[in-house]
Parts: sequence; C-alpha cells; structure tokens
Amino acid sequence: MKTALPDIKLGKILLHEIEPSDYLELYELGSDPEVCKYLNWGPYRMPKEALWVISEIFYKRPLEGLPIGYGIYLKGRLIGMIDFHSYREGENACEIGYVLNRSYWGLGIMQKCLKACIRLGFEYLDLDKLICGHTLSNIRSKNTMLACGFKYENMSLAMGRDGEEIGYYYSIYKQDYEGGNLA
Repeated sequence: MKTALPDIKLGKILLHEIEPSDYLELYELGSDPEVCKYLNWGPYRMPKEALWVISEIFYKRPLEGLPIGYGIYLKGRLIGMIDFHSYREGENACEIGYVLNRSYWGLGIMQKCLKACIRLGFEYLDLDKLICGHTLSNIRSKNTMLACGFKYENMSLAMGRDGEEIGYYYSIYKQDYEGGNLA
C-alpha cells in the first residue's frame, strides 16, 4: 500500500498529513472528554502526549506499510483527524478511523472527509474493502458511516478505554463503489 497521501481540498477543508507541529491543536482536540468518550484513547492530560502520538504512532505507520494519517484543517487549523489503520492483508482491506473537534459536529464535515477517503482508498490506495466501526452508543458515527454508503457487516468485541465493548463494523467493497451501488 502507498504510504504517502496527497493533499485533498474539500472547499474550505484541507486533508493533509498530520505534522508534529500540530501537536498543540491535537492536544486541544484530544483533551476534550466528550470527543474521546467513544475512543480507545484519551483524553490527553498533557500536550506532550499528543506529540508522542504523532511521532510514535502516526509517523511510524509507514514502517508497517500504512499512511501516516490526515489532519483535517479548516482555515489552517487542525480540527480533526481521519486515517487508514488496521490493514487486513488477506482481504486487502483497511479500517478508517476519524475524530472531530466537537465545535464542528453536525456540520457535514466528517461526511465530506469520509467520502474523500473512500475515493482515495479505492482509487489511490487500490484497496478492495474499507471498514468503519463504532460502539453501541456512538450514534453520530454510525449515521456518518451510513450516510457515506457503508453497510453493516458484523459486530465483535472491541477494546475501549474502559475495557471491552461491542463494536459494530460496516464495510464498503470496491465492486459496489465502482458499480455505483452505494447509497
């Protein structure tokens, strides 16, 4: 899989690989308990935690054959992240994860970003399947996935911040994307 991602302009939104200099804005995003409540990480307690995540997790992903991950920028400011992770070689599939500053919830920003990453995943990264997941109570994330054409596939235990939770997983297959069968 390609590990370098091209910049993507979506009107006023820019998807650009996250950079170490973004750590203070990532800290702001990741220190909000409401933003992190459905994630398996956070909230951050100190800015250096965000810098560590960028340098030790995101910037080491190319060593695993994965892209670094996108920062979501509005007017030059990091307001969220969206990334490809958990590659499944036997399926040529990758999971997409995302998080957005709560000040921007409900504005359709994540739908635009997720749709752009669907296109990128199939057309640029040449994946056969894309996967997204959410926990039972994360209805906003579920609605974003459904609005972008993901279809329910299965549920399984997922590691959450407070232990194991039920995770619901949705997929899009390349043949459906190419065939125009997405909702």
